[in-house]
Amino acid sequence: MYNISLGEVERVFRDFYNLTHFMIVLFDSERNVITSYPENMCAFCKEVRKSGALAERCVGCDERGFDTCDKTRKPYIYECHLGAIEAIAPIYAGEVNAGYLMFGQIRPSDASRLIGSVEHLNSEYSLSLTTRMVEEMTAAEDSFINSAVNMMTMCAGYLYANELIRATPNILIYQLKDYIRSNLRADLTIESVCRQFYISRTKLYRLASEAFGMGFSEFVRAERLKEAKRLLRAGGISVSEVAAAVGIPDDNYFIRIFRAETGTTPLKYMKANAPK
Repeated sequence: MYNISLGEVERVFRDFYNLTHFMIVLFDSERNVITSYPENMCAFCKEVRKSGALAERCVGCDERGFDTCDKTRKPYIYECHLGAIEAIAPIYAGEVNAGYLMFGQIRPSDASRLIGSVEHLNSEYSLSLTTRMVEEMTAAEDSFINSAVNMMTMCAGYLYANELIRATPNILIYQLKDYIRSNLRADLTIESVCRQFYISRTKLYRLASEAFGMGFSEFVRAERLKEAKRLLRAGGISVSEVAAAVGIPDDNYFIRIFRAETGTTPLKYMKANAPK
């Protein structure tokens, strides 16, 4: 639930890009892309994402970045699974997360890892990467990247302070989301949640439709799968333990809905997204 002045946001993004030559992206608090400048990613990353398996790993890197941002409430700089540099800065309005800014696809000063991956990726995933694609990526030293992160953080504050992006919170909605996310292990039935918030089933259905764009049960399942992905990426526990931690004690059912959501099994997802 946001009010966004896209024209003004894009002007700010264009200024940031003119100074840094870094692609910058605005996400909402649910980690959905709202807008970016420039619109298209670099040729190297565009080619990489033609592979479904590699695209999934790209998303996994981003998700770990978001997770770290959520935990620290501070900007976070990291390397993607292929060695490119990316950074995320949260946009906060008091205690409310209003979204994120991200820049990325930066070639580090030592690009040997990126260049060295070209031949393997082409062979393994039938891609058409070239070393020229790597060379055409924007390169930057650590000091410049740190300065760009500071600039992006200031952009985040500017966007919110000038109401170019503004959350329009419904307190009950935020309380409902927080309750669901904090109690995924519990039996989150419609009846139990209605009792918790002293609301009718009709009101719960309406809130879910307006705030989540889906039914209540669908939202609970989506949140459970989102948390399951986070736990699988973190590693250290079994698939059964992950399933129990998100309130799906039936392993077979967990595997079935996870595969339907992601196209892969929890175990394969864990192995593909394990921290390097």
